[in-house]
Amino acid sequence: MGAVMVLFSLASCHNVNSNEKAASAPAADSLTIAAEDATQEQAQEQEQKQEMEAAQAFVEKFYKEWDREDLLEYDYPKQHITPKMLQYLKDSYPFDCEGECLATWEFFYEGGGDVGGLISRQITARDASHVLVENKYENYEYDVLLTLVKDGDTFKIDTLQQERSEYTQ
Repeated sequence: MGAVMVLFSLASCHNVNSNEKAASAPAADSLTIAAEDATQEQAQEQEQKQEMEAAQAFVEKFYKEWDREDLLEYDYPKQHITPKMLQYLKDSYPFDCEGECLATWEFFYEGGGDVGGLISRQITARDASHVLVENKYENYEYDVLLTLVKDGDTFKIDTLQQERSEYTQ
């Protein structure tokens, strides 16, 4: 009888340990899942940050290279805009003209007045598809929000929205 009791006690201890392990397994799985979720979230945040940096770099390069070109030269900007943006620039051209006429100045200023010399240009990505361009001239400030779309491994400018146009003197 004593031997039976010892075996029963050992079996009971074994069952308790097995139950404890089984009960702790879901907790361990939850920790693993939480750690994987956190890692995945960090990877997504890093990817978003890289996309924002790439969008900002695209716009910085766009303006830097265009500054070297004639503002009324259309070949350069046409390489970096969508058909939708091209149509917007055509529709925004307020004068009669022959041939193709684009309101390309809208990337730099509203038009209709003297803006003086450019003092600074600040380019800031709001997210991976929206980049704010803040132009500060001697007597004028002009901000535009550019919407970008992916085009292969680069971007194209899809829309331009004026955010601010203000003469300071």
